[in-house]
Amino acid sequence: MYTTPPGEDLPRRKSQAETPPKTRAAGSPYRNVPVKGAISMLGVGILVGVAIGAAVALLAAPLSGEDVRDNIRDRIRHLRGRDRPWDKLARELRRAAALRRRHDLERHRQREQKLVDRQRAERDARIPPE
Repeated sequence: MYTTPPGEDLPRRKSQAETPPKTRAAGSPYRNVPVKGAISMLGVGILVGVAIGAAVALLAAPLSGEDVRDNIRDRIRHLRGRDRPWDKLARELRRAAALRRRHDLERHRQREQKLVDRQRAERDARIPPE
């Protein structure tokens, strides 16, 4: 048996009367409660990111807007299973005809502009300087 030397006492357990009363910790306990402000800022951030991404995609796209829309329509038709070969061929022929018309119109405008420029140059050459 263990004995203590005289004058030394064993450490005693504090009684409940001697212990200070327990207080709550400062702050609030952690709960998985979403903060409405953080959620709304996340939504705004996502929307801004989508808008910036769409703008960059449109600016960096190698095709015109009409061609991109046609490609998207074709992909949707294909996914839905409504992609019939003859319909696809007809769409491609319409696109080719429209592209040809645009090129022909542009060439016609350029010829017209050259003709007008030549006529102006001839007229200016005939007018004597004062």
